[in-house]
Amino acid sequence: MMAEMIIEPTYRALLGDVERFRIMLVGAGGTGSALASCLASLAYHAGQKGIQVELTLIDHDMVEMKNCGRQNLALQSAMVGSIPKVADLALRLNAAYGLDIVSWPEKYEAGMAAHWFDAHTRRGSCVHLIIGCVDNYRGRREIAQTVADYNGRVWAIDSGNDLQNGQILIGNMSDLSQVKLDSMGLCNGLPSPYIQEPDLLEPDPVEQNLSCAELTLAEEQSLMVNRMAAVVAGQYVTRFILKKEVRQLGTVFNLDPPAMVSRLVTKANLDKLRI
Repeated sequence: MMAEMIIEPTYRALLGDVERFRIMLVGAGGTGSALASCLASLAYHAGQKGIQVELTLIDHDMVEMKNCGRQNLALQSAMVGSIPKVADLALRLNAAYGLDIVSWPEKYEAGMAAHWFDAHTRRGSCVHLIIGCVDNYRGRREIAQTVADYNGRVWAIDSGNDLQNGQILIGNMSDLSQVKLDSMGLCNGLPSPYIQEPDLLEPDPVEQNLSCAELTLAEEQSLMVNRMAAVVAGQYVTRFILKKEVRQLGTVFNLDPPAMVSRLVTKANLDKLRI
């Protein structure tokens, strides 16, 4: 006797009639610097379609020669010395696409969002998205606090990776009980990345002695893993802006061997988070 096949309904969050997107990218390392290029290209493309995208890049680190092979940074800036990564990126991407990308060469703290969040626009006309490309729990805690402070009003993407694999998560609500599904296949929002994976906010039990750049030179970390994370995150942002919707909770990938799977928005997947 054949087993009965059950297809579980999937849901999506719609952003509505959005006129403007404000995106803050926190972290300009291997993933962040690659994603910055994707976002600049997307902002230019969106502008051709009449969609306004404002980009802010945040990172307190300077360009170093050892990072230029793994990160999308200019060798000339490393030779000059004491050039913030975000200043290097903003200068080159603004010149390439005619944009007005803003750079904040600072360590991100939750309170900084008050200077970025535009509370004066008509509700629903502007959507805010913060993207975390940081490699430590302290930075993630600040981003998670921002999502909690603006519960439901700021979307967040968290992009992280290990040596050969990574994951991208998206959400906007710090209170899981507020996430509602309806009979039309829609949801009013998604759990914050840091509700989905609370371990992201805890110290790594295994401290890494080598930097990411040193791991890459030692051939332990894939040279492509950050770029892969950036591409997947970039696709999330592309649908977010051009289709004005979110259809997944997250995506995990592996490069050895190459594989990828997404966690769809279903009642079962949301119920797992409530346990």
